[in-house]
Amino acid sequence: MQAYAAKLIDLIESKAENIAKQWADDVMKHNRTPSYHRLPKEMVVEQGTAFYKLFRRMALAANPYEEAKSFSWKYAEELYRKKIPLQEAIYALMLMRRNLWLYAEFQGTFVTVLEKTQAVESLNRTILLFDYVSHQVVEKYQDLIIGSVERRIGAIKTLMMKGPIGTKKNIYKFGMMAIFLLIACILTYHNHATLKSEGLFTHLFYIPIILASIWWGKRGIIISIFLSILILTSHLLFLRGMNISADVIRAGMFIMIGSVIGWLMEGIKKVEEMYQ
Repeated sequence: MQAYAAKLIDLIESKAENIAKQWADDVMKHNRTPSYHRLPKEMVVEQGTAFYKLFRRMALAANPYEEAKSFSWKYAEELYRKKIPLQEAIYALMLMRRNLWLYAEFQGTFVTVLEKTQAVESLNRTILLFDYVSHQVVEKYQDLIIGSVERRIGAIKTLMMKGPIGTKKNIYKFGMMAIFLLIACILTYHNHATLKSEGLFTHLFYIPIILASIWWGKRGIIISIFLSILILTSHLLFLRGMNISADVIRAGMFIMIGSVIGWLMEGIKKVEEMYQ
């Protein structure tokens, strides 16, 4: 290792906390990193110190890219949990690099003309290491975002029972929906024709309506329309002397609920496609 490179590495390692404090003061008041302003200073200083102390290992490692992951992944996870936007996390790394060189310059690390010329190589090496870290932070942020989205919609994806046409999942969906509709027809006939009562049985209709909207999106509105027609037709056939307004309202609610959930499911599908 050449003397000028060793000189820089020794400075960074021995003065890691001092450089980190200087960086913390900068990043916590910079207008391009406003999210850092609310973070505890001790945490920010600890982040900077961890990187500067790792600098020797990264600079001298046979595979510096892999060595950098010990810092960059932890850095990304910590900032992601703190809800720091990615662009601010990357700009904070830029400030970290800038403060490193400002500190070295202020300390007079490279004094002679020869040292200043040779320092260019150290600068290039430093830029390369920070580029590695920046790239890994972006990758980790992307993984964390995708993982968060998948966890949030995981339960819905399970209910959606997605699968190609003709697969067992689709056969189960059509089979279950046929059973639900058959039960709806039986309940409607029993209550309207036998009991001569509107009753509260129609609340059960929301189960197939919601499932149809989850499974088939906007196309699931067909189930809502079918059930709406079912109760209105049955009312006209078996409850002629009773006011139909309550069933009209129910039918309208079926269609409205089916439409809203179907529209929401289409939006969820688009979000899923975007992240894929």
